[in-house]
Amino acid sequence: MSYIKIETLTPVHIGSGNLLYNNTDFVQVNIDNEPHIAVISEEKIWKLLDEQHLDNWLTAIAKRENLKEFLKRFAPEAKSKDYAKRRMPLYCRLKENDTLKETIHNGLGFPYIPGSSIKGAIRTAILASLANNVQKADDKIIVKIKDRDGNFVPKKDKYGNILVNADKIEQEVFGKDPNSDVFRFIQAGDAYFEKETEIATRIINLNIRQSGNGLRDTSKPQIVEAIGTEEESTFQLKVSKEYYDFVKRNYPQVGNLPVFSISDLFCLINEHTKKLVEDEINYWSEIEKTEGEDYVEEMQKILQQINNCGAGKSCVLRIGHASGWRFITGAWTEKLTNFKDVVVPASRRSNENYKEYKFPKTRRLDEDSYVLGFVKLTM
Repeated sequence: MSYIKIETLTPVHIGSGNLLYNNTDFVQVNIDNEPHIAVISEEKIWKLLDEQHLDNWLTAIAKRENLKEFLKRFAPEAKSKDYAKRRMPLYCRLKENDTLKETIHNGLGFPYIPGSSIKGAIRTAILASLANNVQKADDKIIVKIKDRDGNFVPKKDKYGNILVNADKIEQEVFGKDPNSDVFRFIQAGDAYFEKETEIATRIINLNIRQSGNGLRDTSKPQIVEAIGTEEESTFQLKVSKEYYDFVKRNYPQVGNLPVFSISDLFCLINEHTKKLVEDEINYWSEIEKTEGEDYVEEMQKILQQINNCGAGKSCVLRIGHASGWRFITGAWTEKLTNFKDVVVPASRRSNENYKEYKFPKTRRLDEDSYVLGFVKLTM
């Protein structure tokens, strides 16, 4: 195993699956005259209250009563550190009905990026780099069933769209089943960050209009908790070439390992991320000079980070919430000849209203135009 430094170039959110509610699960507080969110610790509140007030607390929760007002009555001396499990800077104006998407923490309260998330993003980068070498990939992504005459025909959903599935492409690149999948030879550990490195920020949409211009859409905003920018941690990463060579000699059906060292892996990841970032810059530079210019500027900063990576020594990877369709999938299907006719309708399903829009039509960023999910890995 090698130890890899991971640095957040932009905020990173890996969701825990929990949705926290304003004034019940979290409250806004001021720390050094700056707005913060304090996430409530039930254990701490339990210790603050006299036993006779516990029923009042349960009633307050049921009625969605403002928790700070409740504590003023029954624990007037309490400060936010006395009832919060963690506190984080708030980079937006909090609204009464706001919810907070919690980022994942371990049992000790440390925010972290799971090794499974890191490995998944690496897998996407490798798949996107190798999928173009798969013969007749256009046909292989189409889900087929037998018709009454025994012929294989495309399967369609209830909206008439042809169903697609990338499993066959992944099987050809990595191995035909879990037992032969070569990604078992690439291992990644969890990256734990310090406590209170989290921030809270509001995510909005930058949409492409039919006219081709961009439009900031704040109609469905949401606040997310994320590991902040310029935070560092380490995790373990290994490309098990010796183990792979042994298994391949004895089980030839195992897929072909696409990289044989972390240095090779970093080069591949960096080229993949660079291409996607350059595509975004070129695309938005052409269609928008106002609403999208801040987004382009942020992507240009990321591109500079990518270009500054030492060959094989470091790389930039995108991971987690608000990464967007192109980064989550690797965008390799865009090169298929049936992309517009098959992949796009399958991705949009019932959204007939968006049929004439460019795909993908949405990029997600925060109110200050910062993008999420970029990390730098260094040997």
